[in-house]
Amino acid sequence: MIYYIPEGHGCAYSIDTEGTLFYIPIVEGGALYFDEIAEVDYDNVDGCCYEPEVKDIHQKLIQMSKIAGIYYQP
Repeated sequence: MIYYIPEGHGCAYSIDTEGTLFYIPIVEGGALYFDEIAEVDYDNVDGCCYEPEVKDIHQKLIQMSKIAGIYYQP
């Protein structure tokens, strides 16, 4: 699994093999807290200050996963 950790978000992002975007909180000390992994809800991101960044992160993760050969393209 590929992770992207942008500054200031307090979480890491990743996608599954079909491109669904997930976020994983970062706990004190910098560890990823996998017990709280959740799908990004674009309805709550629309209009948010992070919206353009999240969409860009999603595209970057898709590109990285394609290069790694782990992204399923229907």
